Amino acid sequence: MPPSPTSAFLSLQPLEPVLVFQSSQEAALFQSRCTQGRILPNQRHSYVFLPMPEGLMRVRTSRNGDVGFDFERHSQASAFNSSLKGIGRIFPNTRDRPIWDRSVYLGKQLK
Repeated sequence: MPPSPTSAFLSLQPLEPVLVFQSSQEAALFQSRCTQGRILPNQRHSYVFLPMPEGLMRVRTSRNGDVGFDFERHSQASAFNSSLKGIGRIFPNTRDRPIWDRSVYLGKQLK
């Protein structure tokens, strides 16, 4: 299982999601297992840049301090999480929150 990022953000140049790891070693280990990710030589070596996933609407900090990637459809969220070897969390829909399954959460683990 690849290491989990501590945070993430959306880079404007290049326009891609970026996963932030505690160390360059963790970033390199993640990149070696999720080969679509790139570590750019002119950026911090603890950043892994990912290709822009289809349907990504926003990247945000969630209430629990992890990072949420919000998608147009559940299938897009699921495909993104699969490309990350399943390290993210996708919550099931509820009656009060019928679109929860469209977000992938990375970072801090819930207790």
